[in-house]
Amino acid sequence: MDLEFLELTDTQTRFIISGTVPAFVNSIRRSMIADVESMSIEDVNFYNNTSVIFDEMLALRLGLIPLTGGEEYFSSTTCSCNGEGCFQCQVSLTLNVKGPATVYSGDLTSSDPKVVPADGGIPIIKLFKSQELMLEAIARKGSAKNHARFQSAIATSYKYLPKFSIKDCNGCKECIDACPKQIIRYENGSVHVTDELQCTLCNLCAEACESGAITVTGDPHSFVFYTESDRSMSCRDLLITSVESLRDRASKLADFLATFG
Repeated sequence: MDLEFLELTDTQTRFIISGTVPAFVNSIRRSMIADVESMSIEDVNFYNNTSVIFDEMLALRLGLIPLTGGEEYFSSTTCSCNGEGCFQCQVSLTLNVKGPATVYSGDLTSSDPKVVPADGGIPIIKLFKSQELMLEAIARKGSAKNHARFQSAIATSYKYLPKFSIKDCNGCKECIDACPKQIIRYENGSVHVTDELQCTLCNLCAEACESGAITVTGDPHSFVFYTESDRSMSCRDLLITSVESLRDRASKLADFLATFG
C-alpha cells in the first residue's frame, strides 16, 4: 500500500492511497469521523441571561464551538470519578459580558489555557443595552459515536482515482462544454485533460463525445482521499489518531479470535 500526499495543512489534507480496497479506505473515513476524541462543551450553567435567546439555544451554540487541546484528559466513561466530573475529565469555561456588545467565542475564559476555542472569532450572540450574559460551560472529552459535537473531521470523503483514455479524437469539442469541472482543453487537433484529480467520474464528457473517443474509469485499487479539520486538532493528528484507533481495534479482534484457535 502506498500513500502520496497532495496537500497537508492544519485545516485540510488530500492524498492518494493506492494498493488497497474500498473497505479499508472507508474504514479510515469512518474512524476519522467517529473514533477520534476531542473536547466539547457538554453542560452549561446559566447564572444570568437577559438576552433575546433562550438558554437552550445558547447552550446548543456553545456546544458547537471547536475546542483545542485535551489530550491528557479522560473521557467520562474511563475517568476514575465514574462520570461525576473532576479535574481529570472536565474543563470549566466562564463567560460574563454586559451589553451593548457582540459576544464571541474568544470571550470564554478557560480554567485550562490549553483547552480554548479553536477560533476566537465565532459569534455567539449580540447583547443590547442593559442585557447581560453570565454562565459557566463544562467541556468534556468524547467522540462522535456519542454526539456530533465531538466530531473533528468534516467534509471527509474519497473517490476512485480517475483514469482517462482518449483515442481517435475527431475534434468535435463537445466534451469541453459538457465537463462541469472545466478540466478538458483542445490543443493540436485533440483534447486533453489538464487535471485528472479534479474529475468527479460523472462521465458527461464521454457521453457527449460524438466519436466515442473518451473513456473515463476509476482505478479500483487507488483512491483520492480528502478531509478537513474543524481546527480542534491538525489534519496530521487527525489522520494518525484514526489509523491508530483502527490498528488497536484490529489487534483486539485478532487476540479475541486467537482464543478460539
